Amino acid sequence: MPVALKIAAMRLGALLIVASVVGACVTPASTSPTPTANSSPTVAPSLTASPVPTAVRGSALVPPIVSRAQYGDMGITLDIPDRPGQPAEGVVWRVEPFKPPTGYTTRVASVLGLTGPGVVGEMPAGAAPGSNGPWRLWFGERILAMNETSGEVYYFDPNANDGAPPPGPAQRADGIAAFRGTEVTARAEPIISGSWLRPGYRETAVIFPRHAGLADRAQPGARLYGSDHMALLTSKGRPAQIVHRPAGEVSGGEIYPITTFGQARAELLAAPGRYLQFLSNPTGEALKLTFGEAYLGSAFVGFTGGGLTHNGQLLVPVWVFTARGTSASGIPIDALFIVDAVAPEMRAQGLGGTANVSADLLLRYQLDTLGGQNTELLTARGAAKFFLGASCEPTIATQEVTATGTMTCGGPTITFTMRRAFPGLTSSIWYLSESHK
Repeated sequence: MPVALKIAAMRLGALLIVASVVGACVTPASTSPTPTANSSPTVAPSLTASPVPTAVRGSALVPPIVSRAQYGDMGITLDIPDRPGQPAEGVVWRVEPFKPPTGYTTRVASVLGLTGPGVVGEMPAGAAPGSNGPWRLWFGERILAMNETSGEVYYFDPNANDGAPPPGPAQRADGIAAFRGTEVTARAEPIISGSWLRPGYRETAVIFPRHAGLADRAQPGARLYGSDHMALLTSKGRPAQIVHRPAGEVSGGEIYPITTFGQARAELLAAPGRYLQFLSNPTGEALKLTFGEAYLGSAFVGFTGGGLTHNGQLLVPVWVFTARGTSASGIPIDALFIVDAVAPEMRAQGLGGTANVSADLLLRYQLDTLGGQNTELLTARGAAKFFLGASCEPTIATQEVTATGTMTCGGPTITFTMRRAFPGLTSSIWYLSESHK
């Protein structure tokens, strides 16, 4: 095997191990900060699918695929030959939250080298356990956030760096089981606003797990495409970032008409930037790409953005197109496009919804401070002005975990209460708990 391919296999193996560890498929937890796993790593807990419905047809509109804004203004020339296709149907599924086993939180923290109990975050009024909280957070030189009731794991180590990569050209793993790219590919999962990494070399890899129960019943041979299992690795395979979103039981499948290959091709060619999900080396230059293969798969979608869990989302059929080519300066590029497969007349127009203050949103704001964003939320006064959208100064009295105050900006006086999002964390952000005019 060529050296470059050995390197690629080694790094992919490291990612599989990391994903196995955070998927709670490891028996004894290691005390070393470098993850270890048993000899047969499992990417994620398997989905359990109900039998495919024989007559239940979906009538409600489903959300569309979310476009990636960072690729919106990129010039893309894409060559995809047409081919005939027949009308077909797919299944839209609902996915119940994963239920972590006993000891899940402690085991994951130990494997990743985090000590202590961490800090449990707030669940604003109206949030239900298992939907978007509570989150347990370790916030220091390394950051770990885990959803205690649905099992999501987010890990960040800004200083993880093992120097330059080994010699030899980068190699993409064979097939479509994993997509690998440069460090900037991590933008495909914009969890933190701003730059949180210290200088160094890392490589992104995303795993597309094949869940036999869903694939065999809904779309034979299909995979779940997205960034549910993603890692940013150093040159020696150490994780700088881990994203792990497990899923529970699949239920409530409904049949929907899906587009043919030709229809999906036409949509993609009309707006390739809208459907570009992963790019191996985002240089910002114009791209000239040639079609590779097309697959039918599944992806998560939802009506509201900003969530860190799959609560309330659907698993919908998608067309997945691979492409390969070069940037304007001749840099080799691998790309992956994910296109809505549900027939256009059954798609909702836009995402809509209201971004309420939730446990997910509070965690996002807290993580943003790592990237130097929203630092005004670190004080009760700054957070009051942020959430109330006011330019004038409030009168405020701060306690240890709560603050009360008033604000008058040329109109009615507003009384409000602020709370720490992560009580016990010195650098916790504050949020608006309630307000009255």
